[in-house]
Amino acid sequence: MSNPPLYLVPGTMCDARLWGRMLDHMPGVDAHHSDYSDADSMDGMRDAMLAQAPNTPCHLVGFSLGGYLAIMAALREPSKFKSLTIIAASPYGLTDAEKSLRKRNAEMLTRLTYKGMSKARLAQFVNADHLDDPAITDTILQMEKDLGQDVLIRQLIAPIDRLNIAEELLSLEMPVSFIMAEDDQLVPIGAIEKLAAKSDTITLHRMSGTGHMIPLEAPAELAKLLQSGF
Repeated sequence: MSNPPLYLVPGTMCDARLWGRMLDHMPGVDAHHSDYSDADSMDGMRDAMLAQAPNTPCHLVGFSLGGYLAIMAALREPSKFKSLTIIAASPYGLTDAEKSLRKRNAEMLTRLTYKGMSKARLAQFVNADHLDDPAITDTILQMEKDLGQDVLIRQLIAPIDRLNIAEELLSLEMPVSFIMAEDDQLVPIGAIEKLAAKSDTITLHRMSGTGHMIPLEAPAELAKLLQSGF
């Protein structure tokens, strides 16, 4: 009997290329990719994910914004999924400061042409040791260029009022794993440590030597973790 499929959900301004380096270490895996880039709301993104999910129960893996959406999807239709893995993401809402920043950036983008992520901004996503690795940084920059400014605006605005769904996550009756970078500047690991301590069904894996972009920065280690969990 074949193994259940792997359903991969990318993050903001990412697509299937996010997972390419990781999948190189997972030969033979039946990988399916989610694309919610046309949606303009969190519910719309979740519904697009669910509509594209494999027809057989699968292992659901979401990164960053895709991690939050994966939680939403697992809560909505748990029978579709055998397990849930959340990478560099949290089930919590945004802070007021984060909401304000997103609103300002989205408003600015409606008036100006986006010219791509700056080196300083890229340094918030990627470990300093990886900033000069084109296999990582060129992939990030090309994905956002190809997806375009309209998708960026939608993906900035849609999560602004996302809810705290941590308690709902704790009630899920399936294996749940978080894979978090110890040095992630965007999603601190501390809140997830506290959440995992509340549950017997949530496993937390800590990764070092990587920033937020775990699938690109630590593909072999991530592949090994995913395969050991399944």
